[in-house]
Amino acid sequence: MIAIVGAGIGGLAAGIALHRAGYAVEIFEQAAAIGEVGAGLSLTPNAMKALAWLGVEPAVRPLADEPPQQITRHYASGELLVSFDRSDTVARWGAPYLQIHRADLHAVLLRHFITHCAGKVHTGRRLISLKDRPENAELSFASGETWYAQAVIGADGLKSVVRRALFGDDAPRFERFVAWRGLVPRERLGALELSPGSAVFAGPGRLFVRYPVRHGALMNFVAFARVETWAGESWSQTGEVAEPRAVLADFHPEVHAILDAAPGGRCHKWGLFARDPLPSWTRGVATLLGDAAHPMLPWFGQGAASALEDAVVLGRCLLANGPNETIDAGFRNFERARLPRVTMLQRESAAGGERLVGMRPEMLSNASVVNEDSLGIFAYDPVCASLTN
Repeated sequence: MIAIVGAGIGGLAAGIALHRAGYAVEIFEQAAAIGEVGAGLSLTPNAMKALAWLGVEPAVRPLADEPPQQITRHYASGELLVSFDRSDTVARWGAPYLQIHRADLHAVLLRHFITHCAGKVHTGRRLISLKDRPENAELSFASGETWYAQAVIGADGLKSVVRRALFGDDAPRFERFVAWRGLVPRERLGALELSPGSAVFAGPGRLFVRYPVRHGALMNFVAFARVETWAGESWSQTGEVAEPRAVLADFHPEVHAILDAAPGGRCHKWGLFARDPLPSWTRGVATLLGDAAHPMLPWFGQGAASALEDAVVLGRCLLANGPNETIDAGFRNFERARLPRVTMLQRESAAGGERLVGMRPEMLSNASVVNEDSLGIFAYDPVCASLTN
């Protein structure tokens, strides 16, 4: 049995991939109940290729929205600055660009793992220690239980216990941005006219992003602002919409109409944290995946996408193992195949945020924008990417 710590998007995807590679898998989740936060999520073409390999793309696609365009407007005047056509994404990149409620994607992965992979998810299991040996791994939980596994995959996020057990406690670094996100039922926006697809309002040191999910029934929004310190005890917490309203006081009326419609005047608030890229993710029969290995800043929407890529490449590496190769050899091949890609994504995601908030809005144009297209991020295909980097 391979144990996966963390039942988020990356952990569930890894469970499906490992089942495809012929392994029995059990997932251990610290939360008492399985679920995901209410927020929108972009599924870029590289992510959709991963979902197709995992066998869940047919279930995901009907739940998602396909934006015809992505635009950027001046924060105050609303003047159109940048416009990218997304209607030709399949022709250009071989897969669509979709946007989905995060909980809907999570539910599809969970259902597939349990129904089609005979997978087990153990909730209320907070890992407190991990001992990796050449022959197996010992996992101890706060519940008092001890489990033994052939191998362990840490998919337990930014504050990964598995990462700390393997490589020590390198505290996440605050990146001097705070974000507020929420979901607004469309009927609460009344007669507000909105351009189709997603829109960004770009201002000095601040951004506001909105796009529909659940076929327009909900409007997902995220506001970003540059700050110097994060005073919260947790990296994420419940917030008041009054905070982003004040921070974005000089933004376009459309922004305030959406914020004003947030149910109960509440939203989710979190600080943006990062870690330096690790030179290695694997030790013995344990490895890392997703945010536990390479946390991404959100500017290119590649956090969940890179975790899905990880799952597919990990599954392919274990499928490619020869009869005399061990699981840890497959883990090392996985690490070699993925490190260059995710290190680039981490670097460019960090730089992307600096460019967006550091440039005067009136200087933005299609020609000046460095994005997923110009960086070739969408061109990556985890299904056929080389396993021998």
